[in-house]
Amino acid sequence: MAMEDGIESDMWRREELRLIKTFIGITDPRKRQRILELAEQLADEASSDAAGHGFAATDAPLAGASVGASGSACDETGC
Repeated sequence: MAMEDGIESDMWRREELRLIKTFIGITDPRKRQRILELAEQLADEASSDAAGHGFAATDAPLAGASVGASGSACDETGC
């Protein structure tokens, strides 16, 4: 059991480092802000689902954004 915990922990750590490295590579402040907002939205939805509130809208665009023809979120910076 302890070995499985260590393997799972290592997998999480690699995923965290990959996310951080990728985020740091994004230099456009607007794009970074959009990513932060999306991450917060996804985390809120996950915590709502975990609490038994499975009614969170997973297809909803970010606040202040509209949905483009491709289905992706758009805002004043484009799609």
